[in-house]
Amino acid sequence: MLGRKMLRDIKHNFGQFFSIFLLSFLAVSLFTIFKSSDIGAFHARNAFHNKTNLADGWIYGEKFTKESLKKVQKIPEVKEAQLRTRLSGSSMNQNQAQIDLFLEDENEIIKPYIIEGKEFDPNDTEHLWISEKFAKEWNLAVGDSFSMTYNGVAIKKKIGGLIASPEYEYMCADTDLETDYKNIGYVYLSYRGFPIREYVKHMIETGKLNQPGMTKKTLLEQLSKMSSKELFTYLPYTQILITTDRSNVLSLEKEIAKALNKKYAVFMDQKSVTGIKVFTDELNQHEQFAIVFAAIFVLIALLVIMTTMNRMVANQRIQIGTLNALGMKNGKIIRHYMSYSFLVSLLGSALGLLVGPLWWGQAFTNLFATMYVLPGWKPSYDSSFYLVALLVILCCTMASFLSCRRLLKVRPSDCLRPAQPKMGKTCIFEKLPFWRRLGFNTQYDLRDITRARLRAFMCVFGTACGMMIVTCALACNTTVDNVYDWSFSKLQNYDYDVQFSKDITLDKADSLARRYDGELVMTKGIEVATKANVLATDKYTTSFVVTEGKGKYGVTDVEQKIVEIPENTVAISSKLAQKLKVQVGDVIYWHIVNKNTWQKSEIGLISRNPTFSGLTMLRKDYETKERIFEPTTLYTDRNVEGLKNKDYVTAVHNKTDLLKAFQSTMEIMNVLIAVFLVFAVILIVVVLYNSGNLSFHERIKEFATLKVLGFQSSQIRKILSIQNLWLSMIGVIIGAPFAKLMLQYMFDSNGDSFDFQAVVSIADYVKAGIFVLFVSVCVSFLFSKRIKRLDMVEVLKGME
Repeated sequence: MLGRKMLRDIKHNFGQFFSIFLLSFLAVSLFTIFKSSDIGAFHARNAFHNKTNLADGWIYGEKFTKESLKKVQKIPEVKEAQLRTRLSGSSMNQNQAQIDLFLEDENEIIKPYIIEGKEFDPNDTEHLWISEKFAKEWNLAVGDSFSMTYNGVAIKKKIGGLIASPEYEYMCADTDLETDYKNIGYVYLSYRGFPIREYVKHMIETGKLNQPGMTKKTLLEQLSKMSSKELFTYLPYTQILITTDRSNVLSLEKEIAKALNKKYAVFMDQKSVTGIKVFTDELNQHEQFAIVFAAIFVLIALLVIMTTMNRMVANQRIQIGTLNALGMKNGKIIRHYMSYSFLVSLLGSALGLLVGPLWWGQAFTNLFATMYVLPGWKPSYDSSFYLVALLVILCCTMASFLSCRRLLKVRPSDCLRPAQPKMGKTCIFEKLPFWRRLGFNTQYDLRDITRARLRAFMCVFGTACGMMIVTCALACNTTVDNVYDWSFSKLQNYDYDVQFSKDITLDKADSLARRYDGELVMTKGIEVATKANVLATDKYTTSFVVTEGKGKYGVTDVEQKIVEIPENTVAISSKLAQKLKVQVGDVIYWHIVNKNTWQKSEIGLISRNPTFSGLTMLRKDYETKERIFEPTTLYTDRNVEGLKNKDYVTAVHNKTDLLKAFQSTMEIMNVLIAVFLVFAVILIVVVLYNSGNLSFHERIKEFATLKVLGFQSSQIRKILSIQNLWLSMIGVIIGAPFAKLMLQYMFDSNGDSFDFQAVVSIADYVKAGIFVLFVSVCVSFLFSKRIKRLDMVEVLKGME
């Protein structure tokens, strides 16, 4: 009997219960969309890292030897250790794309993951293994020949396999703002497969390798007599990879420093490797989104349930009294009314568990799989899905319990009588000095708002959330446009950039800068701290740029204004300054990654750059007897395409290529904006419809009386519409200030690698406000037919 009653009540109040169903569905599905992608990434990542035996620690230095390796291996908590050399070169036939080269003579740690071809063999000197993403972009296949250069030396081998590496789950070329797999790749090669004789010969000819009292001719003669073992001393190992079971990997540095007698530059863990860290930050951001958006829809669902059940229980007062009189206990009646929300939220949550991971979760994963490299990434289920669904159902059910328990405390004999009308009270608005000058419609709506505060709060809160989400969606475009202008009008004031090889001389670089009226820039990796010679836990690995201050490489402050770096100081990026808790005038210490000597500098400027974090210094302040300027890039407005084939140039890029790469990222942004708008519309429609529906049913007798008194249907609809519009406007005003905070939170949650500044224009606020109010007006018209069909006699019969 009660089951049939529940189905009849749900049918008669279909709009409200469908809203609860929809909100439960959205809360669970949104949570599972983000989480299923993250959980799938976690499982795939765990398998990926295990199969490749990802290192736990990286030790960087200038010259490691087999003896260095043995000393590290003797540390008790080091399970495995391996030497390797990392170099950076460029492709010869693929538009001089950036190619990171790894030379290994053993393959125990960070093994390349084979996608096509044969397993990597460190003894195979005839083949190389290349990143699959880069190969597919340039139609390279297993067995093809691939050529690259390093410091003017050509390396030509056949492709033995297409690979993926966990160090490059995220990869972006030094000259790109966003990922473009055409511009960056990596190669694994046998250490003995490197053309060492040609390399040493080139070093001698360019003057990079010399010995006191010996001419180039003499050195070249000696070169022909040297064995391979002797030659490879000129290409030392630059990294030691380690694995360990210690959870706090960085705490090993004391033992490592002692073992190597502090003859190393940097020790870092997985969290400091850019290719791993950026992807981790992305997954953490999804985790936060899953909780925030699910919470918003659950809160709205609770408000809808409480207002709906309050009205339903109040209207069924006599029915409840009758059930009590027939001997039905209060506990059973409470369970009956709780079953309404339980059933509807159960159906919504169940559908969310199915649709979220299987359909939307897969689409979401596919979207981000284009930006990151993770073999086997697909959405997965987790026990947290069922816990969240259970929590949503529990919250909705308890909301029903709280709504009906108060009435069930009334004695059955009192329930059989109609409820006494509430005592009329003067509302707070009647104390306004201009109250009597307000029109009837306004006074009527203001009195109703004070009597139905929960319903009014639901409308305001829901509309505020909708306004916040719509504004964020619109402001995403504004922010991206700002980043575009910021990057290409203020920071990158050039049309071409020339990437130099490491063997270019300073005189040659200066000559090119004068010839092409350009600016030379040096880019290095550094460690920075507030004290010198500190351990890894107290310092940060970041980037270091030395500029000539000619304006080609621009520097902006936190307000995005173009500024100059004060002499004898450094500029520090805003996020790094926050991490170090420093400000202008403070002193910091830093050292280049492959150098052990710490330097001291005063902070003269807090800068901001959307894609750069680190220190920036002027060349004239950097150059001293101990510090030699080593330019890595030339920025110029003149056409330098003719430099592409020079030995001292590894790549030449033009601004058009950078613009295309930047614009391609807008595709993902547009998808996210569309998703935001869809959810915002659903949220606003659900809230306003329920608010209007509740308002209509709570005042149905009043509206019928107004019709008897001669009010037209349009006048009554106007009363209902104006109230919704007022509450919507209040929600718009309240929600607007939080939009920028939420948008900045979204960008900041993406980690330290990016520093986008949220920008919300007046037009964004206006468009979002108009959009929300337009939806409010449209929803109000849904009640037009109901108002026209109002009949006083039928209303009174229905209330008996």
